Amino acid sequence: MKAIILTTLSIAIMTTACRQAADKTHTRIVYDAGARRVITHAVNKKLETMSILYGNASAYNTALAGNGLHQANELYTFVTWRYHENPLWYGSKVNGELLSVEHLRIISPDDAPAQMDYQVESGEVLPVNGRLLSREERIRYLLEYHPSIMP
Repeated sequence: MKAIILTTLSIAIMTTACRQAADKTHTRIVYDAGARRVITHAVNKKLETMSILYGNASAYNTALAGNGLHQANELYTFVTWRYHENPLWYGSKVNGELLSVEHLRIISPDDAPAQMDYQVESGEVLPVNGRLLSREERIRYLLEYHPSIMP
């Protein structure tokens, strides 16, 4: 009798230990950046957000050059998600709800002042250092990001 109880208990523990609980509280949104490349990423622990700055080939090359000399038709996309604990990997985070998608296009960098088209496609732009930035400040903020260099 004791062996039957121990065997049943062991089987119950093994089957429940191997089962992973489905996390149905968060919706993960994958953003399709198309042909744009990742320029850099950012994590804001205070707001519990993660962001990726994408760019077309012109934007990517300008970011790598780091000289601040922009070209016409550079396209940037800044995507921000809320992050959550990764249920499959202790201590890591995964993207969750899509919070905002911003687009910036350099129309003519040589004119004084440079012409830039900035739009928020979806969501609301989050504050930086506790305050909302003006349109011009937001453009400068996006263009000041340094590229992540991957080996």
